[in-house]
Amino acid sequence: MTTRGRPKSFCPDRALENAMQLFWQRGYEAASLQDLQAATGLSKSSLYQTYPSKQAWFVAAFSRYVAQRRALLLEQLDASASPLAFIRERLLSVLEDDGPDGVPRGCMLVNVANEFSLSEPALVPVLRQATAGICQVFEQALERAVACGELSNGRDLAARASYLQCVMSGLRTQVKSAVPADSIRATVTVVMTSLDCT
Repeated sequence: MTTRGRPKSFCPDRALENAMQLFWQRGYEAASLQDLQAATGLSKSSLYQTYPSKQAWFVAAFSRYVAQRRALLLEQLDASASPLAFIRERLLSVLEDDGPDGVPRGCMLVNVANEFSLSEPALVPVLRQATAGICQVFEQALERAVACGELSNGRDLAARASYLQCVMSGLRTQVKSAVPADSIRATVTVVMTSLDCT
């Protein structure tokens, strides 16, 4: 592949990171080709040399977000002394989703699901994989909570992990809808209490 037209300092990884941040902040439709050029520092021809279309850039950027998100969650789980504290902190982290302009940008996974639903076939496998990955992390946390005695009820952990993922998605939507932080915290308290219900 020729690199003619690319800046001498071109770094594919940095360009994809910048594209990810752009799409996360604005979404797919609102991010223009000019925005993508400005974010990556690439000319139009160089953009298409790297990925063949805006859609391909978006899929690559979203896949990057998914991989980073899951890796971070696993790192945070491993570093936490309490599996339930990890879950609570992750749910409350929706209150810290502000973008560079101070406006809540939410989770890119939720944003993409809301923007495209099932209308974009190229994104369906990535969306399913991303959702399953988040559920798996929550299930691992629940398994650890049972193992260390924080939870006495070890039944239906996969279903409860899916429930937590759904709750987190809903909380992000509430934050973007300007629901007060105290209300979010109160909801998280109820959710945490419900985890050990028989």
